[in-house]
Amino acid sequence: MKLIADSGSTKTTWVLLDGTKVKNTINTCGLNPYFHNSESIEAVIMADLAPFLVEYHIKEIHFYGAGCSTAYNNSMISDAIQRFFGKSNVFVYHDILGAARALFGDGKGIACILGTGCNSCYFDGTTTYSKVDSLGYLFGDEGAGSYLGKLFLGAYLKKELPAVLRDAFDQQYGYTLEDILNSLYNRPSPNRFLASFSIFLNANREHPFVHELLQRSFQDFFEAHILKYDDYRSTHIGFVGSIAHIYQEILETVATKEQVKIFRILPSPIEGLVEYHQLPNHMQISNK
Repeated sequence: MKLIADSGSTKTTWVLLDGTKVKNTINTCGLNPYFHNSESIEAVIMADLAPFLVEYHIKEIHFYGAGCSTAYNNSMISDAIQRFFGKSNVFVYHDILGAARALFGDGKGIACILGTGCNSCYFDGTTTYSKVDSLGYLFGDEGAGSYLGKLFLGAYLKKELPAVLRDAFDQQYGYTLEDILNSLYNRPSPNRFLASFSIFLNANREHPFVHELLQRSFQDFFEAHILKYDDYRSTHIGFVGSIAHIYQEILETVATKEQVKIFRILPSPIEGLVEYHQLPNHMQISNK
C-alpha cells in the first residue's frame, strides 16, 4: 500500500492507495515546516493520522509539502513520519513537484500554485526548474490567498475601502486594530490569517474595488512568475490551488491579456497525484 500526502500551509490531505484503489482519505492541518517544529508535526501525526491507519501495512509514503525545499525541512517531516510508520519507505518532495506531477504527469509544462501561498516552475517531465524563488507572504506570494488578504487588509487599515465594503467587513468580523496586529505579529500562521479573508473577497467579488484588487493580484503573479519563463506563450501552463480554482474566470482574463492559454486548473493537487501514483512504478529516491 501507498500513502500519498498533499500538504499546504492550511491543510494536508492523505490518501491511502491499495494498488489503484483508494482505501481511505484523511485530512489534517497543514504541516509546513516553516510554521511547525518536530514536536508539533509529531503531535498531528499521532493524534490525527496514525490512529486511522494502524490496521494497514503501508510500504511507501509520498509526502508533497509546502516548505519542503531544504534537506533540513524534509528531514523534519520524514523523521516525524518514520517514528510512526517505521517499516515504510518515506519520500518527501517540494509541493511544486507535486503540482507539476498532478498537472502534467510525466509531461512538460509550467506548473503554478495559487493557494494560501504561491509558487511556479518549469517541469520537463522529471525535474523542476524555477525562475523565481518562493519568498513567502512577506516578500512574495503574488496572487495567493495571503497576498489577497495583505492587499485587502492594507486598504482597510489605511481607510481606503469604499464605505459599503468597510461596513460589511466590520459587521462580519468585528476586528479591532489590536486584533489584526496581534494575529499578524504575535500568533502562529499569519499567512493563514491573511488568506482567510479570501472568503470575504469571494462573497464581494462583483464589487468594482474587489474585482480590481483580484485582477491586480493575478497580474502581479504573471509578472513575477509566468513572464520570467522562456517561451511561456507556447508552453502548457497549469494551476493548482483553491485560489486559482475559486477565481478561475478572473485568472483566465489576465492570462488572455498576456496571450497565454491555461491548460488545466485543479482545486488541489491530490487528485492528480493519486492518478500519478496509480501508474506503474516511478523511480523514487528515499529520504531514509
